[in-house]
Parts: sequence; C-alpha cells; structure tokens
Amino acid sequence: MIADKHTIQVKGIGRVSRTPDTIIVWMHVESCDTDYKQAVDSAAQQLNLIRANLGTIGFTKEDLKTTSFDIHARHDNIHREDNTYKEVFIGYEVRHDLSLSFSKDMAKLDEVISVLSMCLADPDVRIGFALSDIDGAKKEILEKATKDALEKANILCNAANVKLGQLLSIDYSWDEISFEAHDKFRMSDLSIGCEEASFDFEPDDIKASDTVEFTWEIK
Repeated sequence: MIADKHTIQVKGIGRVSRTPDTIIVWMHVESCDTDYKQAVDSAAQQLNLIRANLGTIGFTKEDLKTTSFDIHARHDNIHREDNTYKEVFIGYEVRHDLSLSFSKDMAKLDEVISVLSMCLADPDVRIGFALSDIDGAKKEILEKATKDALEKANILCNAANVKLGQLLSIDYSWDEISFEAHDKFRMSDLSIGCEEASFDFEPDDIKASDTVEFTWEIK
C-alpha cells in the first residue's frame, strides 16, 4: 500500500517548440431567410461556390471540412410607440464553418486566397498554422516530462540524503493539447485587392507543454 510507505511526489513538465508545417484556412458562410428551406439552400449554394472555386486549383470536395453547422430562428426586439418592445421573427439564420488544410506552401496560400476573393459566396476567412505530426509532438512532451520528474526526484533525494526507490504511481490527466499557432490572420473583406496578393510572413513556432505527476518510494 502506498499509504504505508515513505514517498515523494514530483511533477514533471515537458515542453516542445516546433515550426508549423501545415496551413489551415478557416472560413464561414451565412444566410438568413424567413423560409427555412431557402435559408438552408442559400448556405448550400455558397458552399458549392466555394468548392467550385477551390476545385480550379486542385482541391477536391473532400478537402473542405465542416467544423460546425448551426441553424436557429432569429428574433429581434422592436421598439414601439407606446415605449414597449415587441419580439419580431427575422428569419432562420444559418452559419456553416469550414476548414481547409494543406502542407505549408505560401504560393499555394496565395492561390487559395486569390480564388476565394473571386468567389461570389464572399466567405469570411482566417489563416492559421499547425503541426501535422501531433502524435510525435505529444510523445516528445511526455518523454521530456518523465525525464524532468526523474531528475527533480533525484536532486531532492540527494539533498535530503535518502534514496529513490520504486516508482509507485503515475498520474496523468490526458487533457487535450493544442498544436495550433497562436498567430491567426483574418481576411475580413476578400473582395478588396486580394486577387493577386502575395503573402510573405513566417508564423511563430508552436509551443506546447504538459505535466505528469509521479510518486516514488523513498528509502
């Protein structure tokens, strides 16, 4: 039983810093209509326009992923002459969020932004960067956290003139780690001067960390 032993608990921290190798283009389209079917059809038409434009530079229908789809009834409060408010149905509002990922290639990004700027759907666009080898980065973080904890435990035991014994437990939360760069570039109006844009910027390295807690017996 751990409770019957003299123990030491140490938290190890693992950190990685890697250059992003993947570009993510997020975009969304919106529609609103008092007729439910018309609202949905309008959003679908915008999606088809985006697919068609991206198809001209080699992307397939499957490359464009849905990240979320939301439809809800929209109501607004209208101020009346008697100083009261009346809730009025505006229509069914549809929002379709999409993402397009590809290997980091700034010339390809130029092409993507160019065709989206000419798209009649006029999507709102953000650009971000990520890692493709997420599993490898997670493994490196955990390995570094383990080495960090063992090094700290040995330092503490040597200073306290005790010996590090058997490893008794490992406590890890398995929380999701983000491997997207914090840099996100928003293109709020692609219809203005983006047809022949050339993007020349370098995203910051992606930094991520995690912790693991270890319990050892001490002698």
